[in-house]
Amino acid sequence: MADVPLQGWWARLPVEEEPGSPARRWWYAVLGEAFPAGSVVDHPPGGRPGGWVLAVRTDASGDQVHAVEAALPGVPLLWYVELAEPDAAPPARTLVAFSDDRFPEGTVLTPAQAQVAGVASDQQAAALRWWPDTGLTHQVYVTPRHRRRGLGLKIAMAAYGVQAVRGLPRLHGDGRRTDDGEAWAGALPPWAAWRVAPRSHALPSMTPSA
Repeated sequence: MADVPLQGWWARLPVEEEPGSPARRWWYAVLGEAFPAGSVVDHPPGGRPGGWVLAVRTDASGDQVHAVEAALPGVPLLWYVELAEPDAAPPARTLVAFSDDRFPEGTVLTPAQAQVAGVASDQQAAALRWWPDTGLTHQVYVTPRHRRRGLGLKIAMAAYGVQAVRGLPRLHGDGRRTDDGEAWAGALPPWAAWRVAPRSHALPSMTPSA
């Protein structure tokens, strides 16, 4: 994959407006050099651009994300609950991922929607917490029975999309990692690995002791 660009551009589809429904739109992250890295290009309706790696569906303002899909064939289905922590220091957000068929691939629920649906935290497959003001990832966790199946990369891509479509600093990782985190970072594809700094501090495992 040496010839794959490390950065891409965003295709923004027109806002979809239907009577009685909130206006929404799709965004697509595309790995390619057709446009300068980081560009947002208006794309005609009716199809996904070639080379897309990430699709994000938002309301018209971009504030609420309704779905985020990663082009990772063979990786198990994930859907998410997005949690805001405005009173944390610094303010944080968390995506909690679930891997069952209660919701379609990539669905993003609010906490209120998750409560109505009876979603319980002990059913999660993975979670990623980050600081939106800087884009720095705080924690990535995949439950032991879901590891080595690509879920860590998938939830990282989802969080990246959530952050990017809001015009916030791009998601990235510093050098503080557990041994599991270091193994995960070492297996990332080049277009994702460059956003993770070399390991500088070893952190204790997040997996609970038996």
